[in-house]
Amino acid sequence: MSGKLQVSERLYGALLYLYPKEFRAAYDRQMRLTFRDVCRAAYHRNGTGGLLALWLPTLLDLFKSALEERARQGEITMSKARLIALSGPFTVFMGLVLLVLSIGNFLLRSGLSNTETFLILWLYPFMLSFILTLFALIGIQLRFHHAAGILGKLGLTLSVVGCAGVLVFGLVDILWGGVLREFDQRHWVNYAAILCPLGMGIGYILFGVDALRYRLLPRWNLSPLLLGLAVVFSLGLEWLPVPSFFQSQLITPLLIFAVPGACWVLHGLAIMDQRRESQPTAAI
Repeated sequence: MSGKLQVSERLYGALLYLYPKEFRAAYDRQMRLTFRDVCRAAYHRNGTGGLLALWLPTLLDLFKSALEERARQGEITMSKARLIALSGPFTVFMGLVLLVLSIGNFLLRSGLSNTETFLILWLYPFMLSFILTLFALIGIQLRFHHAAGILGKLGLTLSVVGCAGVLVFGLVDILWGGVLREFDQRHWVNYAAILCPLGMGIGYILFGVDALRYRLLPRWNLSPLLLGLAVVFSLGLEWLPVPSFFQSQLITPLLIFAVPGACWVLHGLAIMDQRRESQPTAAI
């Protein structure tokens, strides 16, 4: 069996633990078998691209249905209004994590920190912060879904899908590195690692255009567009050989982490400043 299929099936099995225990006892085996068949069919039709195309909608449906199932059993009581209210602080938190990461990256490039310390103290917390970022983006989508136009709605959906993809393929990379070292994961995992955050950036550019057009925020309507541009720009710097042209050790972490981090903070403050609107209070 292809190593990619094995990783996909193991990852899906691990994600099923998001469901309540009773639900897993009843449907776990059936869901695993169904996903295995669909996964193999997608891989045989379109190879790695088919797997990637399958994973993103699968992940969104899994998160949504798992949250709904836990809410139905009374394990989650957070309302949509509460999630919307937390979207601003979560967004600010993501920005602060990036600002701190820029310091860690500077220390690494300056030789004041080693790679292991950087991973433990800086990079791993950064990856975990995407969990809160996903909830932040879902809250922002809930808040502006009705006010935004078609372009904005598409952008918000793309940003949520991209963030969810970052979490999935980050977990894939961990599983591959720790459990399945014999397989070569570089190509498709690396492609996903750039496409998912790129999707977040492009999504926010689209949302930012609508924010300027419809004045969705009471102020700083430029912040979503700046955030999207900063994310795309920083990815270009990280994945292209641009940093090698900079002589200063401070320039690269500043452009890749600090500038996007400042944009996340600015946008989060704009979200928190948003005037309260009546929101649905039903549990998710």
